[in-house]
Amino acid sequence: MNKHILLAMKWLKDKDSVSQYELEKNKSEAYNAWYTAAHAARTTWAAAYATACAAVDAAYHAANAGYWVDLYFDRTGEDKNEYIKELNK
Repeated sequence: MNKHILLAMKWLKDKDSVSQYELEKNKSEAYNAWYTAAHAARTTWAAAYATACAAVDAAYHAANAGYWVDLYFDRTGEDKNEYIKELNK
């Protein structure tokens, strides 16, 4: 489960549930993870993480986050319902 996508989804569900600091930290961590993956090996995982970074960045800037989250799930094949279940705990 991608913790960065999960936080972006949490923010999409309730914008007051995530602080500006959490969004900034999430953005930084997501980009660091992507950078490491992209330079270690050019893999599908790195491409998926690039999409995750776009979702996180969109949430940070409050524009098109839902589109990028959906694209993340399309590219990775992960089950979005598992993330929704996690959010509803």
